[in-house]
Amino acid sequence: MLARKYRPRTFADVVGQEPVVRALANALDNERLHHAYLFTGTRGVGKTTLARILAACLNCETGVTSKPCGECGVCDAIAAGRFLDLVEVDAASRTGVDDTRELLSNAQFLPAQGRYKVYLIDEVHMLTGHSFNALLKTLEEPPQHVKFLLATTEAKKIPATVLSRCLQFNLKNISPRVIEKQLAKVLEAERIAAEPAALGVIAQAAAGSMRDALSITDQAVSHGGGSVDAANVTDMLGIAGRDEIGTLLDALVAKDGPQLLAAGDDLAGRALDLAAVLGELQRALHALAVAAELRIAPEAPYERFAQAFSPEDLQLYYQIALMGARDIEFAPDAKVGFDMALIRLASFEPARPDAAQGTPPAPPAPAPAREPPTGPATPAPQKATAAPGTQAAQATRAPTGVPNPTGAPNSSARTDDDWHVLVERMAPEGVTAMLLNNANLADRSPTEWTILLAEDHESLLNDKQRTEIAGLVSRLEGHETAVRFQFGEPAAETPAARAARLRAEEQVRARELAGGDAGVQALVREFGARVVEARLES
Repeated sequence: MLARKYRPRTFADVVGQEPVVRALANALDNERLHHAYLFTGTRGVGKTTLARILAACLNCETGVTSKPCGECGVCDAIAAGRFLDLVEVDAASRTGVDDTRELLSNAQFLPAQGRYKVYLIDEVHMLTGHSFNALLKTLEEPPQHVKFLLATTEAKKIPATVLSRCLQFNLKNISPRVIEKQLAKVLEAERIAAEPAALGVIAQAAAGSMRDALSITDQAVSHGGGSVDAANVTDMLGIAGRDEIGTLLDALVAKDGPQLLAAGDDLAGRALDLAAVLGELQRALHALAVAAELRIAPEAPYERFAQAFSPEDLQLYYQIALMGARDIEFAPDAKVGFDMALIRLASFEPARPDAAQGTPPAPPAPAPAREPPTGPATPAPQKATAAPGTQAAQATRAPTGVPNPTGAPNSSARTDDDWHVLVERMAPEGVTAMLLNNANLADRSPTEWTILLAEDHESLLNDKQRTEIAGLVSRLEGHETAVRFQFGEPAAETPAARAARLRAEEQVRARELAGGDAGVQALVREFGARVVEARLES
């Protein structure tokens, strides 16, 4: 078993815990010894291992040292677990006060083989209150030849009176990079072929535990028939590989809900841990977000998504995946929760700065002056040609009996076909605002409007949105009005595009203003300052 074969026997063999190792080595070299040490941390990070190494340092036949020889009788006995003066106790199985008193009754006797009698109590937080009281008495007045080495994963459960009498060392989770490097070293020594990508998967699955990483590697070697490759490791662990996550991202880029659900069905059909799949998706989104923020290329194989998502998209998708993974346990079954998370990923978009979200949009730029109409009071509707390949949808009518706020037909609303003005007057909210701000008015008559909607927003137009838009139009017109939808490239500038253009122009003006400001120029000249662009806030 790799975990036992490659268990560190000296401080030099310990990886990932440099601060703790350095502190212990300095204390030993300077003969600043304490009678009680407490090692805390999650499973598999080296608590018991460090305690055994410390016991060897204290009892090595070469003397108290931070570098035990590893060859003398004491070092060999400690490594083999047969050193009489190293008493190891699993507090989880011996929690009673009588067990503790029996254990400590021999503390007054001198060591039989070594220099110090060492008590290594693992999972010490499992002791009862009375057991802690019995231990505390010895900790308060310990014999000179006794050292206590305590280890626990739950330091908060240890009484403060015990904590105050121990030197406490907090062992951190080992980083995946350190684990990956150590696994490569171990497998090279074992002459076992391994793919770097597979070691990365194992390092992530180990969750900071070197012991778990070595145990998973043992299993992977058996599963792979003597080698370690990424495909076998992901299959063994029941997690999605990077290629499968790439398939999910491809569907997200295409805004293709059916494709996303089909990819999810394939993953579920392989009996993968669906919450873990969402976790791997979070890792991918995190990698893309960090790469975008640092303006570097994403890690393989996500390079092709470098420009596919906006920062807002990545943040929203990350939150949906995070909440979806958390909520899976509350779903009727894991597949239901997983599917709902995928549907949210396909359906939701972040609140864009250029779309009205719950508040009226910013006033548009002043429209050019119009010539007074020379024809009838109500001009013929102006038509906009839809882009090639557009398709008309069935007209939607608002429910009958739509109230008219003014008490009379709003004939003045029909005298102005400026879509930007009409959207502002309708004051839509939420998804409805996003739809109307990414559309044009293609045709308008007293009884029917035709709205040309951008194709990439077609998936958001459901029956609820159709009814809500028809209601807004009918209220604006003052009577029931049908609404028909077409889909394609808007023929004219949409309200969303206009808002983006105006912001860009404001940014340019602000940049020019800052560049021409005498005070700014003085700061640049005198102090080497530089002008940093930031998004304008209204």
